Amino acid sequence: MPEFLRQLWKRRAFQFAALYLGAAWVMLQVAVVLEQTLELPTWIDQSVLVLLIIGFPLVLILAWAQGSRSGETPKQSKSQASPTNVSTEEPSIVVLPFRYREHDEVEQITAEGLTDDITSLLTIIKGVRVTPRLAVARTLEPKDDAFQIARDIGGQYAVTGSVRRDGDKLRVSTELTDLADTQQKWSQKFDRPVGDIFTIQDEIAKGVVSNLGGVITRVEGARALLQPPENLQAWELTRRALAVVWDWRPETLNQGMLDTRKAIALDPNYALAHAVLAMILSWRAVSGWTKAVDEEREEAVREADLAAKLGYDNAEALWPTISAYWATAPQRSVELYERSITRQPDIFLAAPFAIAHAGVAYARIGREEEGIALINQYRDTFPNDEMGAVWTRVFLGYSELCQRNYSMVADLLVNTNSEFDGMCRVMALMNSNQQDEAVAEFNRWKAANPEIKLDHYIEYFKGYHVDASIGEELSNSLKRLKSIL
Repeated sequence: MPEFLRQLWKRRAFQFAALYLGAAWVMLQVAVVLEQTLELPTWIDQSVLVLLIIGFPLVLILAWAQGSRSGETPKQSKSQASPTNVSTEEPSIVVLPFRYREHDEVEQITAEGLTDDITSLLTIIKGVRVTPRLAVARTLEPKDDAFQIARDIGGQYAVTGSVRRDGDKLRVSTELTDLADTQQKWSQKFDRPVGDIFTIQDEIAKGVVSNLGGVITRVEGARALLQPPENLQAWELTRRALAVVWDWRPETLNQGMLDTRKAIALDPNYALAHAVLAMILSWRAVSGWTKAVDEEREEAVREADLAAKLGYDNAEALWPTISAYWATAPQRSVELYERSITRQPDIFLAAPFAIAHAGVAYARIGREEEGIALINQYRDTFPNDEMGAVWTRVFLGYSELCQRNYSMVADLLVNTNSEFDGMCRVMALMNSNQQDEAVAEFNRWKAANPEIKLDHYIEYFKGYHVDASIGEELSNSLKRLKSIL
């Protein structure tokens, strides 16, 4: 029913109805006056009333039909200008995880990094539509049907491959397959020194797009938006940090922090390493997983500032930078997002996750509608994937918290996998008179992490929103919880 009413409003049915009723009342008054003045039969005004009643539903039907034809689209704000292209006329490609030998950690890092980089490189080449990396599993099991996985995601073509590494030698095999008939369109094998990995990425991207017909290859320009590091070991360390942070536990974030610090020591100008370190420091501070909360929060902002300076046109470095900012300095997150799409409107093709993080930042600075529109735009980049739906639910929960839609937040954040998500849900439950459920939710997270610090979250959420009253309301809900426990 609410959706039906919303459609009536969108199609201006209420406005037409109000105008009609006003005009009908005037016409009825005129009929009564004429009847009395000219001594006309009484059935005159009665007939006018009947005709007006019959005309009312006809006006509503015409208003609905007119609204359907007009197809009006609300104006987009600057932040809603879509940097992603989901046109179905472009060839759709899924880059599946490159296979590797399970016992070889270096091979695993190389394979995952190669998969990530080729996806990013293809994504920002105009004329092809590539499934973002987050929509695809991190690894393939031996029994997995790779082509069926790609079809389920919605791909027309699949890029598959394998990596073998022996000392300083690297062997990469890759293929492009048409999923309609599983016919191989292109394949290539590379036997190169390990240091040639970035050249191999370029050649794979060129081989893929040149075999799709009618696609203009722009690999060189796209590579400029990714900025390979000067040091291969720095790349490997950063890739390992990115792989472990998805587990998002105190010990994994600590390992990621150590790896990115080593990467920066090897290559001080590597924007992605600074960006990932900023994100890790930010989340350690947000979750209270460090004894030096203030110091790490400040360092996170400094590292994010440096990443933004070094990689202002680096698509891959932007999403962890924006993520680091939204958690600690949301205004800077919005500013970086808007500067980036102004300079390069397509830059987030390779980093759609940045769109969702920016959306939460918009909500936290009081621009909730723009933020939610960005999060829904992020969702639309994953039309066939459960991962996109899960993250969309989480980010919408963060944003609806800013609008005090507590019951909605509690529903959105049910069964999520982050302690921070859990604390947001606890506050939502407390503020929607579901105290018992709030206590149970908190205890669930306390069991997962006995070191959880309620006092830390009480203090953190005071500054969650630009409107201090919202932050105070959130913080007070945790104070009430503390008094109950």
